[in-house]
Amino acid sequence: MVSLVKKYMKRRNEQKLLPASIQLLFLKRLHRLLTRGYSLLEALDVLAWDDEMARFIDKIKQALYSGHYLDEALTEANFHQMIVVYIYFVRVNGDLLTSLSKSIDMFEQRMKAFEKFKKISRYPLFLLMIFILLLFLIKQFILPAYVDMFQFHTESASTVQFTFTMFNSLFTLFIGVIIIFFIVYLFWNYWKEKIPIEKQLHLFSYIPIYRKYIAQQTSFYFATQVSLFLKTGMSMKQIIEHLQSQKELPIVQYYASIMMSHLEKGYYLDQLLANLPFIDSQLALIFQQHNHIEALEKDLATYADFISESLEQKTMQFITYIQPISFSFLGLFIIVVYFSLLWPMFQLIESI
Repeated sequence: MVSLVKKYMKRRNEQKLLPASIQLLFLKRLHRLLTRGYSLLEALDVLAWDDEMARFIDKIKQALYSGHYLDEALTEANFHQMIVVYIYFVRVNGDLLTSLSKSIDMFEQRMKAFEKFKKISRYPLFLLMIFILLLFLIKQFILPAYVDMFQFHTESASTVQFTFTMFNSLFTLFIGVIIIFFIVYLFWNYWKEKIPIEKQLHLFSYIPIYRKYIAQQTSFYFATQVSLFLKTGMSMKQIIEHLQSQKELPIVQYYASIMMSHLEKGYYLDQLLANLPFIDSQLALIFQQHNHIEALEKDLATYADFISESLEQKTMQFITYIQPISFSFLGLFIIVVYFSLLWPMFQLIESI
């Protein structure tokens, strides 16, 4: 276990992303400079005036001078996957400004959701830590005193013993859940790259809410990428080949490999999409309805916008549920603790 933690921390340090605020600021400044007529390398030189950006900009420039694509250079500089995915399109369409604009919009949306999550979850986590500390203090100090106090009163003593058992169970449950969550998190982050993607998808299919989220996210990325590639005049087979070659979206890459073998056998793509578990049925329907490339590209772009708005809305809605749900559970536990401590006293008073 200790060796696993050390390996995880080492990998975490190696793969540590740049602060999200710095990434977003870099993208916005780069987009602004490019719109003013700077070339990419000139814009990077200007951005390097900021000492906070100079270090990772050097990595980007070195990667570009070595012949790497911009998305690969950003990966070397530890930029977020979401940004790299959009910059990948520049390889095909050469439209860096559009890719930057889309990556800025999506990354800013993600940052807002994450900041709201941190703000909303901070207070419930603080209360949870206090509650666990309270359980520990009651278990270690108050309940043993109760046992001594009510040992000569049979009815109260049995209630105290039941309360003692309940507190032990609650405390063990809380600590056990935290330990299990921590172990699962470590193992998943360490082993997920070694688990075949088809087995990951099989595992995801058993998690109801997360399964739907992954399906919408995969459908969004697939629709976005196909619509952007269609603008360049590429055939569907060429688009699938590009999706198969990219590595930033493993599920899309896996599905693209299935689609490629499907197309090579002479089958239509819409038939396959309807049977892929992590592709939204509406996306499959769009492919069934259109044979005209321009209409398909327009509908896919519109669908991607709708899914993006839906994901943002559902994420924000889920985040707003965190506080009332956590407060309700904590309030319920506090009431149980309160009555558990008072009930033996009521029994003793009634017997007098």
